[in-house]
Amino acid sequence: MLGLLLPVSAQAQGIDAPVVLAAQPIWPDGLPDGGRWKGALDKPVAEELRDNGATLWNVTRPTLQAFLPPKGKGNGAGVIVAPGGGFRLLSIQSEGVAVARSLAQHGYAAFLLKYRVVQQAPGETLEALRKRIAATMTIDQTGAAGVADGRQALKLLRARAGDYGIDPHRIGVVGFSAGAHIAGMLAHEADPRDRADFAGLIYGLPFPGSMPPIPAANLPYPPGTPKEPWLQPRPTPAPDALPPIFIAMAQDDLAVGQGVPDYYAKLFAAGYRPETHLYARGGHGFGMKATGTTVDHWIEEFDWWMRQVLADKTEKRTK
Repeated sequence: MLGLLLPVSAQAQGIDAPVVLAAQPIWPDGLPDGGRWKGALDKPVAEELRDNGATLWNVTRPTLQAFLPPKGKGNGAGVIVAPGGGFRLLSIQSEGVAVARSLAQHGYAAFLLKYRVVQQAPGETLEALRKRIAATMTIDQTGAAGVADGRQALKLLRARAGDYGIDPHRIGVVGFSAGAHIAGMLAHEADPRDRADFAGLIYGLPFPGSMPPIPAANLPYPPGTPKEPWLQPRPTPAPDALPPIFIAMAQDDLAVGQGVPDYYAKLFAAGYRPETHLYARGGHGFGMKATGTTVDHWIEEFDWWMRQVLADKTEKRTK
């Protein structure tokens, strides 16, 4: 594998610039079920960049592209980046490339996940595509291939962590909108060993229809423990507790304005205290776009949070 980890030839490599590698297929032996799923068309379609390169459509061959920290700047952690786009497209720049570059500059090995989306037939209008999806697919079915790609990407990275100079137990994921469904599902895997080590959910959440039950964050207190919260000792984390979760959204986001708070409430009721940022405004889909509001600083806050998560992991290992 090391022989394949070469910088993209056209990529200018400055001293402090991330090292960008060529994208690698995450299913090198072929897509599961031959690529057949509810979002695939009978006839092959070609991937297409639109909106001056801002969005990517008709993804059929999922890949991971590594954005590695400048030499000597890595912190040993990896982050999968899952752009959003309603599983019809990928916001490949604002929620993909720009995020991966920023994370790499902060010391993380970032991996841009190009996952499968519902394909648009030649000549099909966007309105016709939307109606077809609504009529033929459940909300979970639209994201099924993307979740499978996310799981495979995490599995692949853990197997090849040494190639990228990262710890296989320090690989998290950050997702946006539909990509946050992928990130959330990787955090909620049934087997704790298969879960991402931390997850950032940016204006999105696991779809309610497919979200697994939330396990209790902590073990029950022993008999005789005071009932008053302020008299209780620090709880003991449950062995199957979810990994640390970061949540961010703008409060004027009409797309997820109800779902994200409900998801947070369920986590809180189960004993979790996810890092949560509810910005006054910023709308849906801000990604790395400059809006002139406080949402422009979510990436720094995510970095600060991840550094604390990694420090806590180090402290736990040394005890």
